[in-house]
Amino acid sequence: MQALLSQLSALSLAELAGFALTIAAIWLAARNHWLTWPLQMAGGLLYMALFAQFQLFGEAALNGLYVLLAVYGLLQWRRGATQRALPISLMHWRDHAVLWGLGVLGTVLVAKLQLQFLPTDLPWLDSTVFVFGVLAQWLQARRKLENWPVWIGLDLLAAGIYWHKQLHITAALYVLLALLAAYGWWDWRRRLLGGAHA
Repeated sequence: MQALLSQLSALSLAELAGFALTIAAIWLAARNHWLTWPLQMAGGLLYMALFAQFQLFGEAALNGLYVLLAVYGLLQWRRGATQRALPISLMHWRDHAVLWGLGVLGTVLVAKLQLQFLPTDLPWLDSTVFVFGVLAQWLQARRKLENWPVWIGLDLLAAGIYWHKQLHITAALYVLLALLAAYGWWDWRRRLLGGAHA
């Protein structure tokens, strides 16, 4: 408990802002609201700067990809007044095969690159979070229902990684994100089955 209180008191304003933006963005995504994307952009830019400051360049790059995918997601979700918004939909079995194939191949490639070029102690777990995080963000931008179970698994895996690294506040954030993803999965499924896509 003492370590948790010590870490909480050491949080910077940037970390607190990133925490708040992330929670708000995922809550809005779970509610199927397009304002998730501007908040994800802001949070991604903030975390890019924060991670670069601490020489966590892989995490900074991942957040840069999240920012780009958030721009794409915003464009997909808000196609303009004259076009119908992208509806919530399910993936086809071929999409699942591509997703898992790219995920496994990408994880192996990124892990091997980390092992060769970076001082890392969790290359396989870190690479899994990186690769499947990008894929989950893509699915969310495409309003695919299956983005949520991918996020649940990744958030719980990331929480374990951060707990192992003694980042207890960040681990708690990711457990909370997993709970929000579970809510998002339930709400999007309800909207899909009820025909409420907006």
